[in-house]
Amino acid sequence: MRAWTTTCLGSPRQALSFQPTRPVPSLPPTNPRLVLIRVTHSALNPADLVLLHTAPPWLPFRRSPVPGQDFVGEVVALPANPLPAELRGLRVGDRVGGATGLWDVALGRGSLAEYMVIDAGSVAVVPEGIESRQAVGLMGIAGQTAVEMIRRAGFVPGDGKVARVLVNGASGGVGTVLVQALKGMGKEVVAVCSAANAEMVRELGADEVIDYKVHDPLERHLAAEFGEKQFDAILDCVGNQALYAHSPGYLKPDGKFISIVGGWSQGIIPYARNKLLPVFLGGVPRSFHMFLLSASGETAKKAAQWFKQGLIKQVPIDSEFPLEQGIEAFEKLATKRAKGKIIINVAGTS
Repeated sequence: MRAWTTTCLGSPRQALSFQPTRPVPSLPPTNPRLVLIRVTHSALNPADLVLLHTAPPWLPFRRSPVPGQDFVGEVVALPANPLPAELRGLRVGDRVGGATGLWDVALGRGSLAEYMVIDAGSVAVVPEGIESRQAVGLMGIAGQTAVEMIRRAGFVPGDGKVARVLVNGASGGVGTVLVQALKGMGKEVVAVCSAANAEMVRELGADEVIDYKVHDPLERHLAAEFGEKQFDAILDCVGNQALYAHSPGYLKPDGKFISIVGGWSQGIIPYARNKLLPVFLGGVPRSFHMFLLSASGETAKKAAQWFKQGLIKQVPIDSEFPLEQGIEAFEKLATKRAKGKIIINVAGTS
């Protein structure tokens, strides 16, 4: 099979190597939960780029690791022994989607390859009517993260809650899904992005779009504009510490600040500073939540359900690359200017 592997730490051109004849992985007989998938589409996430700089490929358990987390493909082999009861609905030939966990990537079982082995609990069947290019972003890391952020904010479809929500980083893979889902649930959505992406975000449903370059510092503008009509939740897809530090000026006392970006410390420093520091020692008197997604088939299924229900209309696609142009795809990701998802067409199909 064709596949990309990580050979050293560094930039995409330094770290990645294309292998046109890598052996197809096989299912180990000792693990009854693993399935073999023929990958048709993958998609890139910021975490994929981080791993190129932080996860040494020479560790004994990595063995020329394949990068990538998001995938859509076809089940081609199941374990010889029966799957656990909760997974027995999976069949050879099913079109499935989802995302690998970081441990899978650490072991080398990434999605930038024509075949991959993955735990059956990480996959979900792609419903009819969702094309694979949409499904790979919807059911991958971006869609699953958006679902989990909304859940942690306390919103569910049909809850009837009147709420004002700020989405910081609204034009990225996670942000574009958040804007649609929140608006589909009837929330008032204020989105933060650059002017270049403002029209796209408005078309996705945002009630108001703030250009962070014009309104710098952002927190000063928010305090002036929303001091009397504060947010019920702030969903931060960028990792803006100042946005949280000044949040009492525009976030309700019982509101939630939810972040998915941990910075170079992988969340340790923001968590310690914002979650553990008491107010009398300088802590911010607002609820702070940070999490790293634990990808699962159930969350992927929920994202697909929201699509079918019309809460999510589309997954904006910035660009699409054939598998052989994986380096160019990673370099586009590194610019941080993608308007939506960067897709890798592994199989060369629509």
